Amino acid sequence: MFRNNSRTIKFLCGLIGLLIIVSSSIFLTSCSGNTSSHQEDEGTQAIAHYTCGMHPSVKVTPEEYKKGTRSCPICNMNLTPVYKEGKSKEVAKERKILFYRNPMNPKITSDVPAKDSMGMDYVPVYEETEGDSTYYGCGMEGEEHVFYLQGEHEGMACPVCGMPLIKMPKEEADKLRGVISKVEIKGEQARLAGVRTEPVKKLHLFKEIRTVGKVAYDPQLAITQEELISALKAVDKMGEGSIPEIKERAMSLVESARRKLKLLGLSTEQIKELENTREVETSLILPEEKMWIYGEVYEYELSWVKSGEKVKVTTSSIPGEEFSGIISSINPVLDPKTRSVSFRAQVDNPDLKLKPEMYVDVVIMSMLSVDGEREVLAIPKEAVLDTGRRKIVWVDKGNGKYEGKAITIGPEATTMIGGSEAKFYQVLEGLSEGEQVVTKSNFLIDSQSQLSGTAAAAYGGALGSEEEDQGAMPPGHQH
Repeated sequence: MFRNNSRTIKFLCGLIGLLIIVSSSIFLTSCSGNTSSHQEDEGTQAIAHYTCGMHPSVKVTPEEYKKGTRSCPICNMNLTPVYKEGKSKEVAKERKILFYRNPMNPKITSDVPAKDSMGMDYVPVYEETEGDSTYYGCGMEGEEHVFYLQGEHEGMACPVCGMPLIKMPKEEADKLRGVISKVEIKGEQARLAGVRTEPVKKLHLFKEIRTVGKVAYDPQLAITQEELISALKAVDKMGEGSIPEIKERAMSLVESARRKLKLLGLSTEQIKELENTREVETSLILPEEKMWIYGEVYEYELSWVKSGEKVKVTTSSIPGEEFSGIISSINPVLDPKTRSVSFRAQVDNPDLKLKPEMYVDVVIMSMLSVDGEREVLAIPKEAVLDTGRRKIVWVDKGNGKYEGKAITIGPEATTMIGGSEAKFYQVLEGLSEGEQVVTKSNFLIDSQSQLSGTAAAAYGGALGSEEEDQGAMPPGHQH
């Protein structure tokens, strides 16, 4: 009897333990299932589909992904999610004040805060990106002459040129702004394509121009300098009672010597200095502590070569030594055979090592400046697509929208970025400081614009109507 009770107790204990294990397993499975389901539901709401970084054409729905389709059927790589983009992700931008207008006369505007004759503040006019807004322009080409405004502004003076503003359709406004193509690429697609942008900004741009030259041996220039000095001395000796014809002839000799010196490469400032010192530069024929270097630059490099630019001079006859100086003058006449212009630089010559007629290598360190400003608007070289007829950049307008714009650029130049040299172009027209230009995968964006029927129909692609009108190529987006 006792033995049977013992067996019964053991059986009941085992049964109770088994029930506890099964219940726990069911509870944990249920919790796990609920969590997974919650996560999947939350992910499903945000994920549009899954794709492959190497094969974007592959699209797997969240339901198929949940069932186990989690690798690319072509290359077997793990699939990555492509998220839905909603208004919740868009960040409202602070409105930009375009200009201020007179509260009593909207045709009177100001680019800075002002007051009218009665002391009333001018009303700010904001740039609008949403809502009931209209494009206004004065008809002049350029981003600065086109405005996207809310309200009625017909007849208001353009704050740039003063011409009256008129309403215009979006396509016409885009053409005046230089927009020649448009395309929309969603955020995840841009990320997979590796799209990168950089802002348009002001930089110090420079260029190293390498050329050859020689240490001056110029007896003719020395003789012409002596002619000017002699003519000036002759004029000085003439008093008030001198015969007018003789005095006039002496002055003509002075002018003749000045013209010869200009043709030989001396600047107006150098001629004036010679007239003040009245000393012939003997360094033109003999070694001295400062020597003249004659060099040449090609026609296309002329925009970079200016008086006052620094030069570095080396010569194979004195290895390891470098001589520094500055450009003093540039010849006003172009050589028609070589399409080059000669310049004169004065360099230091310690220990009289440089000798007349020595051949030298010259490096001109030229800094680009505009109206005396050393910082100029610039974009990376990689941002520019050169069609041969014009230069095009793609501008990131935000929310996956890109605009192809024709711009005008200056010569290729160099700047220092993080201690390394980088190639940039000066922006002359078409872009404003702060705009984001595409520097990587811009060819892919340009290709995508070719496939966009809407963009091609409205804007003609990056080719535009200029090339099409000439009948050089068939209609469509071509370069």
